[in-house]
Amino acid sequence: MADIFSNKRIEEMMQKMAHGKEPEATEIDHTRPGYTVALMRAFNWYNYEKDLKTSRTYLRSWIKKHQPAEVKNFDAVPDFYMRPVFGWLARLAEHGAKLSPRDQTKLTETVADLLKHSIKEPTEPIIDNSPKRPSIQDALAAKQSEFFGELEGEIDNFILNDCRKTDFSLFKYLQGNNSPKVFGTAVKGLLDRRIDEITQVPHDEQLAEAYGCYTAAQRGRLENFLLELIEDGQRWADFKKANQKVRVKKAKPAGVQVAKLQYLKEFAELGLTSISAPGIIGAQQLWVYNTKNKKLGCYLATGSTGFSVRGTSLQGYDPESSVQRTLRKPDVITKQVLDAGKVQLRKILSDLTTTETKLNGRINADTILLRVL
Repeated sequence: MADIFSNKRIEEMMQKMAHGKEPEATEIDHTRPGYTVALMRAFNWYNYEKDLKTSRTYLRSWIKKHQPAEVKNFDAVPDFYMRPVFGWLARLAEHGAKLSPRDQTKLTETVADLLKHSIKEPTEPIIDNSPKRPSIQDALAAKQSEFFGELEGEIDNFILNDCRKTDFSLFKYLQGNNSPKVFGTAVKGLLDRRIDEITQVPHDEQLAEAYGCYTAAQRGRLENFLLELIEDGQRWADFKKANQKVRVKKAKPAGVQVAKLQYLKEFAELGLTSISAPGIIGAQQLWVYNTKNKKLGCYLATGSTGFSVRGTSLQGYDPESSVQRTLRKPDVITKQVLDAGKVQLRKILSDLTTTETKLNGRINADTILLRVL
């Protein structure tokens, strides 16, 4: 079996890292064998020893050297958009690491993308003397950075075990820590690039050299392990989504719902008076009479929660069973509606011989609210 840490300088660098020292950037050279392993272990050290704030400082230093005009814009980028790994990459580059063209391009493109999220300062500065507290996004980013460090450590353990399965389960780890859903989905973004590199080794001379310390079998096992991590992360995200609490929208008070409802309070010609409009909310039946076209209608609710009102329209009614008919003797029939019991009410509309039409939920200034049940 090939020694996956055959490069002597990489061995020395890992020994220094074990004693808590910062990785030697000059030992990371894309023209030497073991470049990817050295870079991965450097990232792992930074993930354990440094935080998001430090990563931002490293990236700022790189921008100040290579794009000094953009420093101010970078300072206005919220932490939410920061990914610590590019701070580590900038730090290594600043200290003499020879990055591959692919990594150099990725660093440059990432900086350009970050600058798009710069928040412009207002024309008149706002003085805020209130104590600064970490935002939710800052706290989440810090926890995600810590999680990435743990994950990189488990990948290292896998590599040290001859790229063979350990007892680590990402799903159980996320479950045990009750991690946010976003941690699961972030795994794919973290590992996709590495999987892409492994698959391109046979077709890319630089990658073939960088991964030369692995046998083909080791590369295959490593790729499968990374794919399993992505699958576990997505499985956790799906689990969290399926089990998240559904936010119940608080119902508006009845008086608020009917505040804009337009209806006729009284109709002296037939001696009719509308019921109190808030009584509609939660009711199962609403009888209405349109004084202009002499139509009597009955709305039936679709569910146990009954009716609600939005603006001037009734909500929660069954459009198929809510119907109306024209009255030839409105004085007689409206009195029957007011006096009848539940059983008699069911027959009032069906006993009429006029044409039946569907109600549309709109209540206007010609409508008397006759009765609710």
